[in-house]
Amino acid sequence: MSKAFDAVAFMRRRREEIDREDEGLSWEERARKTRELLSKDPLWLRLKHRVAEAVPTEPTAVSDKPR
Repeated sequence: MSKAFDAVAFMRRRREEIDREDEGLSWEERARKTRELLSKDPLWLRLKHRVAEAVPTEPTAVSDKPR
């Protein structure tokens, strides 16, 4: 059975492409490039101010004794 879309392979290829595109850029230049790309992305603009609600949890006790 073959996959119609292999997300892992896609991400690996894209990371390699980005590394080649950004070769020679400083950390600051890479960060600026990322900010500029995001500032034009409609999905990012729509989602950037969303905040996830904290899920209340009860305190958890940790023990090294087996049950």
